[in-house]
Amino acid sequence: MKKIIALGAQNKTSFAVRDGKKFYVSAPLEDLADIRVLKDYEAGIREHLPADRKGPLCLVCDLHPDYGSTRLAESFRGEIEGARLVKVQHHFAHVVSCMEDNGLEEKVVGVSFDGTGYGTDERAWGGEFLVCDRKDFSREYHFKYVPQPGGDIAARQGWRMAVSYLVKAYGSDMARIRTPLFDRIGPEKVSFIREMIDKDINCPLTSSAGRLFDAVSSIAGIRDSSSYEAEAAIELEKAAFPGIEGSYNYDLSGNEIDVFPMVREISRDLERGLSPGEVSARFHNTMGEIVYRVSEGISRRTGVRKVVVSGGCFQNKYLLEYVKKRFEGSGLELFTHKRYSPTDLGISVGQAVIAASM
Repeated sequence: MKKIIALGAQNKTSFAVRDGKKFYVSAPLEDLADIRVLKDYEAGIREHLPADRKGPLCLVCDLHPDYGSTRLAESFRGEIEGARLVKVQHHFAHVVSCMEDNGLEEKVVGVSFDGTGYGTDERAWGGEFLVCDRKDFSREYHFKYVPQPGGDIAARQGWRMAVSYLVKAYGSDMARIRTPLFDRIGPEKVSFIREMIDKDINCPLTSSAGRLFDAVSSIAGIRDSSSYEAEAAIELEKAAFPGIEGSYNYDLSGNEIDVFPMVREISRDLERGLSPGEVSARFHNTMGEIVYRVSEGISRRTGVRKVVVSGGCFQNKYLLEYVKKRFEGSGLELFTHKRYSPTDLGISVGQAVIAASM
């Protein structure tokens, strides 16, 4: 078998080396956009490159063309005679990392919820249902695309995603919504975001579950902006009341999961005085129901009975515990992470396993 070096993702990443039966995963690294981190990362990988700069060697990286890890992998391929470069879709790597964690070889239903990952359609994915083995995948369902006003800045300013979801949920009726959100951020900003969406100015589309958590956190008045990664989602989880039953509505259309009905119901609940804690609990319940019901539907159609969940959103203990209980006695087997992280720290593991399977 060729030596495999998998370079992981971009934020909170790692690299993995597979050489025969040996499998090494590096210590965690922070954002590769920081040149100092990138240099340390490059130096660590260089220790595993062939001393004579000749293959056989397989380099594996993410599909995202602007990741530091992707650019470095492309550079290494040019340096190493006979090296091969394989690019792996982000959420496929998430799922396979959990498969490796559980010793699964057969096809699984893979659920991957996170902030973002470059899709095969060149859009930002993040709310994905796949059917895959260790070699290939098919995208079965995903959250309906919504505009992400301002691009990456919306990951820090969740109120932008809140406005985006409300615009798509209500359309021309949005002016009749009574929400403190608009008072907090001001009518000028609301109008500005609406104009960006209407004119498609710097509004890349995303299917991200992480951005949905950010939006609901802001709509519920819990956190409008984040000072660190996933802060709005973390605060939303903390706010959730225990013991709340019931969930919101959503629709399945084609291969898309439409949560706009849920957004409208959340707005109505808040207008009639429900607490943010109860709204948060019902939102989490809904996300858990989506994981179970969509997976169950895919299983009925394909015959695949094992379900794997991965991605940063599954660090959410409320969501994960809800999902575990929902699958109990269902006839479907649910698998979660053990050794490797569900975050992007586990991406390199999935990449290396996929390349080895190829």
